[in-house]
Amino acid sequence: MEKHWWSPLYGILFGVYVPEELRRLKGKVILHISDTPFTFYGSIARLIRLLDPLWIIHTGDLADNVKLEIAPWELPRYVRSVTQLSRILRSEKKCRLALVMGNHDHPATVRSLFPDSLLFEGKGRVKACGFDLNLSHDMPGFLTPFGRYNLFGHDPNVSDPLEEKVFFLNGIAAVNIIAVDTGRVYSLPYPEYVNDARLGKRKRGL
Repeated sequence: MEKHWWSPLYGILFGVYVPEELRRLKGKVILHISDTPFTFYGSIARLIRLLDPLWIIHTGDLADNVKLEIAPWELPRYVRSVTQLSRILRSEKKCRLALVMGNHDHPATVRSLFPDSLLFEGKGRVKACGFDLNLSHDMPGFLTPFGRYNLFGHDPNVSDPLEEKVFFLNGIAAVNIIAVDTGRVYSLPYPEYVNDARLGKRKRGL
């Protein structure tokens, strides 16, 4: 989607900018996010209210402000963050959830907080609203053959490969939305503060 000059200020005040075209699709979308620091949770709640998604796909690192792989003693802080996120993601009972475990996630904690959700250890496939979605925490982990929609995260430096009629959607680069009626993909920029919150990961390891 087009980025406006006022987007940074809007991001600070309100989070992700959702254009009117997308708001008209409320209740008819799949929402994809990835590598979410706790500072972004309020914006996720707002996205859910605005879009009322049928599915939410999270491709890993649910509390990206806590780097469990390199700091396992931070588990209590991770649990607090993911508990908050679970309340947000599970607030709409009709919305289905599919969660891919990232390298900084704690599967046992996630299973306990998301008992009714689909959980995948690093990769998997799910059929959502008639679409076959190929999910992975990172680009190299995809199951093959690729699907039409391949959703991942983890590395912001991985560009989406150009494949005819095939989508590779990097959820750390943008919030991705699939319109279920048309299959069209919309990619919305994250606010700058989200990327700032991820900088610790860039310094200490993905």
